[in-house]
Order: sequence, then structure tokens, then C-alpha cells
Amino acid sequence: MKNIPTNSLIEKYLPADYVDSYSREIACNQKITPEKFRNLAFNQLPKWIDWLMNLRNAIAKPLGLDTKSRFTNMVSDKNEHEEIFGMPDSHLDFHVSMWCGEYKDCKQELRITTIVKYNNWLGRMYFFFIRPFHKIIIYSLLKRIKNKNERQ
Repeated sequence: MKNIPTNSLIEKYLPADYVDSYSREIACNQKITPEKFRNLAFNQLPKWIDWLMNLRNAIAKPLGLDTKSRFTNMVSDKNEHEEIFGMPDSHLDFHVSMWCGEYKDCKQELRITTIVKYNNWLGRMYFFFIRPFHKIIIYSLLKRIKNKNERQ
């Protein structure tokens, strides 16, 4: 896992069926903590992401999947550089790392790593359909944080 930072907390959730890791270097006036990073990324989502999440919930609810829990409220590990949140469910388990690099010269690398473990065929099928949207959403969240910080 060449993109996962050395000694990342997310390593203890491996092996996994799926792993991705995306980062952006952000210009910022002060250090961004993992908690602040999570809040910047997942609070006040753009309307199109909210729409997709509502569509996901409408499809997933009849299948008996959890649609009420806020996974960003499920922090399982934390240190000064990283916060892990996630959720085990009957179909799959996923965990997300919100990793913040060293703050230097008013810049900081922010990285989101996602791991998914399938628990059954429903998890594999579910993520097959979610995966393309997942990548677009993560990329969009990082870009939005970068753009927002550059305007300040």
C-alpha cells in the first residue's frame, strides 16, 4: 500500500478487499487537525452528494442495510495525525482514515484512505455500484477543501 502513510492507524484494518487513498496538498493559515479535516470534508456536503446519499438510502433500506447511522460519528481510532471512522454492517465493513501531514510553510497534505471488507455477496454487489461514485465524491471533497482554503 504505497499511498498509505508509514505507521498509519488504518494499517491495522488490513487486509481488505478494496483500498484507495487520495491526497491533496492544501495551502492553509494554520494546522488542520484530523477532526477538523473530517468536519471540513463531511459536514455541509454539497447538494449533489446529499442527493446521492438519499438515493443510496432509498435503495439500501429495503435490503435491510443501515441507513440511519452517521458513519462519521463512529470514530474508532485517533492520534495527532489521523482519525479513523467507519462502520461494520451485515454486507460489508468499511473504515476511513482522515490523515493530516506535517504543517510546514503554510501547507499541509490531507489524505483520505478507504478500506472495505466484503462480508457476503451483497457487500460485493453493493460496492460494485457504489465504487464509481465513491471515487468521485472523495476527489470532490478534497478539491473543495483545497479551493475553500485558497480563498481564505
